[in-house]
This record gives sequence, structure tokens and C-alpha cells, in this order.
Amino acid sequence: MSGPLSVPLSVPLSVRANERVPGWDGTQLALDVHLPPPDTWPVPAVVTRTPYGRSGHLAEGAGWRRRGFAYVVQDVRGRYDSDGTWRPYHNERGDGAALADWILKQPWSDGRLVTYGGSYAGHTAWALAAERPDAVRAVVSMGPSMALGRTKFERSGILRLAEHAAWWLERAGGRTSRDGLTAHVFRECPDLLDHLPVLELADRLGARLPGWAQVVTDGPERRAEGPDVAELEQLPAAALHIGGWYDLLVDEVLEHFHRAGAALNPRPARALVVGPWGHDLAYAPGTRIGDREHGPASRIDLGALQVDWLERVLGGVGTGRGSSEVQVFTVGADRWWSGTSWPPPVTEAVWHAHPDGTLAPVAPASGGEAEFRYDPADPYPSRQPGADRAALAGRRDAVRFTSAPLDAPVTVAGSPVVVLDAATSAPATDWIVRWSELTADGRLFELAHGSLDTGRTPGPGPHTIGLGPVAVTVPAGSRLQLEVTSSDFPRLARSLGSGEDRCTGTAYSVAEQTVRTRPVDGTRLILPRAMPTPTPMPTPMPEEAAE
Repeated sequence: MSGPLSVPLSVPLSVRANERVPGWDGTQLALDVHLPPPDTWPVPAVVTRTPYGRSGHLAEGAGWRRRGFAYVVQDVRGRYDSDGTWRPYHNERGDGAALADWILKQPWSDGRLVTYGGSYAGHTAWALAAERPDAVRAVVSMGPSMALGRTKFERSGILRLAEHAAWWLERAGGRTSRDGLTAHVFRECPDLLDHLPVLELADRLGARLPGWAQVVTDGPERRAEGPDVAELEQLPAAALHIGGWYDLLVDEVLEHFHRAGAALNPRPARALVVGPWGHDLAYAPGTRIGDREHGPASRIDLGALQVDWLERVLGGVGTGRGSSEVQVFTVGADRWWSGTSWPPPVTEAVWHAHPDGTLAPVAPASGGEAEFRYDPADPYPSRQPGADRAALAGRRDAVRFTSAPLDAPVTVAGSPVVVLDAATSAPATDWIVRWSELTADGRLFELAHGSLDTGRTPGPGPHTIGLGPVAVTVPAGSRLQLEVTSSDFPRLARSLGSGEDRCTGTAYSVAEQTVRTRPVDGTRLILPRAMPTPTPMPTPMPEEAAE
């Protein structure tokens, strides 16, 4: 009979799991450490702080270790194995600083930290970098969710109702996530978000959700714990910014790309990668978003791209201070464009709304009015990103202006703007504007949208409404369409039309909406047109990994 199996002490394990390290106030926080062989020490450390369970990062840790990095992944306070109580977007700066100080004292650390994460972990990455700027050499930021007031609300101030309900159902108010609960709840009660007042929804969503209503009450002005603008612009760390055109947080990606380190001269190295992805980025399988296919070029190996960039930044090869690398995917052309800044040089192309419902690059000779009724009891419905919206074209609670078929492709790079000349019979209303492509075979794809709450932005107009950022080529034969309506429900909490607050009120009224066209300064769509030259992406997804 053989004796007990033992591992010689001369063969150290690569993973040290369930370490306990005190946070800023002594609260014990759990982490795992993945280490390369001791004969390579000291090494840089990649650091992730997550509320979604550090065990989901085992394969990632092994990958970083193989590439010569230490990888430290920690459950944030009050989540999974970490002690304390989780209050989203609280304690992350202090706890991040405490973790950094612990790492810097370890024999395997060479004093160089890389903060790394997406979504909420993107927030913790920037929070730690702001607290320990001298130690953090680089930030890898993927679709960062920087604050409740910024993630749960549109820039117009309108509550992102469906997102807020879904995230809180599955993520907040407990030590562990409840994956799949959202789908379960809404299968049983698909009209749940119709309930008024909105503030009572927390008691009806199928989980005890302390804090849900407070986010709504605090509104978009809720103070963020992450770096403020001045801190962000003074950060000396190099930064790799990664986002998806179909992710509601792509605005944050671009804002951080433009702001991080901007006050320093020379500026820290930076890079931007934006693909045709949702919030899961290129880690999601397939090349399709909704009904829109983007082709094999859209699949890239983000892990290899990140490691390559970090090795060059930390090694000082080709990414010195002042360097800037941009790689964005042009939807429609289904190819990548490379440059050093974003957006590329553009010229404005103005498309005017005409009284006959057309959209044209020349102003109308005379003015007119288009009308529709907005009924909060039957709000204009939302669709998932990438969905074919052709089935909504028959709804009468919107006005649409559609161009003739394009005789040549139109490439747009940047953030379009709609100037809307409109009026309402309601005390206050929402204006939802949407720029879409109507394909030659009759499909309708949203390209960008924007919103405005006249209760927060009063005045007779015309109103200037910014749309989301895009990189898109609309081919010859397709048509451009500008749509104006007054809801996008349940993605956005609806205006009640009665003057009552959308989240505390219960009374609603039908509103008569008017959109005006004029020969001068009427309703119009302003497109930042560009002619970028597509170039190959340097890090394609290996065939075996793409299967």
C-alpha cells in the first residue's frame, strides 16, 4: 500500500486562494493571488476588484500568470467571501488603496500595478488608480460603470428603468448575485414595469432590494465616489480603453479616453478599441448583435491585445508618453479603422426634415407641422440593440422623415446631433429622437438615439439633442430615417404627460405633440461625416478560439 500523497515544498503552487487582507478600516476582504514561478519574481501585478465573485476569474488568472504577471482578484466589501456590507460605489477608493499597499509589500511585487476591470470593476480600477497614482502604471478599462447616477440614468436625466430593475434584481442587495432572476421574474409578469408609481417597483420585483428606490430618488445628480474630472485629467497612468458600440456605457469609454491624463504634458500613453459589441464586449460568442451581422472581422482576441499593449507600455516599447492608438470597428463596412485620435477629421452634413415627410440635404422651401398623440398608457416600445425595428414603422405615435435611397455610401464617425423644433400640449414631455438605416430589403436598424426631458430642459426650443457615438457606413441603396417620438419604454421610465413626476406620480394624460419643419433653422439631423480608410485589425481571433 502506498503512503499519503504529498507535494514537495520545492514545487510552489501558482494560486494562493482565499487570502484575507484588511480594507481601509480593518474589515477582512478575500482575494486570490495567481503567481508566476518564483525565479521570475519580482513582477508587475494586475489587480481586479469585483462584486461578481472572484472565482469567475480563475482562467484569467492562469493566463496572466503564464504571461509573467501576478494577478490579484478581490471580492469587494460585502460580496461573496469578503466581510462587511456592500454599498455599491462606496468604500472602493479606501479598500482599493489598502489592497495596493498590501501588494506593494509582497516579495513577488516589483512595485508596478495595473488596475484591470470592466463594468463595476472598471469603476474600482479607476478608484484605485486615483488613490495610488504613483504605483499604478496602467489602467485597462472595459465599459466602466462609474456611478449609479451615470449608469442608471440617461445624460438627459431620464431613468433607465429596465436596466436599473434588472441590475438590482440580479446584483445588488445581497452577498451573491442572482443570475437568471430577471428572466424568471419577467416571464411570470411581463408587464411588471408598467406599474405606477415607479418607486413602488422595488416591492414587486421578486427580491428584497434595499437601496433600489433611493437611487431613483437621488437621481442623476447622485455624487460619485470615483475620480472627478480634475483627478482623471491628472492621472499619470497609461490607459487602454475598450468599449462596444451597442453598450450603453460606450459614452464612458470615450469620455475616459479623452480625459484621462489630459492635463499632463507629455500625456500618458493611451489606446482605444471599440467594436460592434454589447456590454460583454468581444467575450460574447458570435458576430451578431440582435438581427445585425458584423462578420468574422468583428471577432478579436481581446486578451492577446491587452497583454501585447501592457507589455509594450511597461517595457517602454512603442507606447511612450504622448502616444495614442485608436482602433474602431465601422459598422456597415464591417472593417476596422486605425488612427491616433477619435473621432477622425469630419465635416458636418445636415439633413433637413421636410413637410412631406422626407429627409434631404437641402432645406425645405416652406414650413409645415407633423403631429402625433403620445399616450402614456400605450408608450412607444423599446427594442433590444441591433433589432430590426421595421415592425414598429406602423405605429402612429411618432413622426418620421425618410431620405431617398443613397446614391453613394455615407460614413459617419462621431456623435450626431438632432435639432428639434417641437411643441407639446403637456406641462412637460420627453422627446426621443432616433437616427436609423432603412435597408434596401426593408429592414430598419437604429444607428443612434438621444433623449430630452423638457421638465429638466425647459424652453420653447428648438432643442439640441445629442445622439450616441457611432462609427457606421450606410451603403448606397439604403435610406436614412429620423424618427421623433415621446417614449422608449421600458428602457426609459415614461413621462406621464400630467405634470406629475415620472417616478412618484400615478396620474397620466394624453399629449398632443407637434414637430415643425422650416426653411431656416427647422428640425434637422447633423451628421459628422468622415471618410476613414479601413485597415486590418492586428489581433484577429484565432480560428480555434472563435468556434
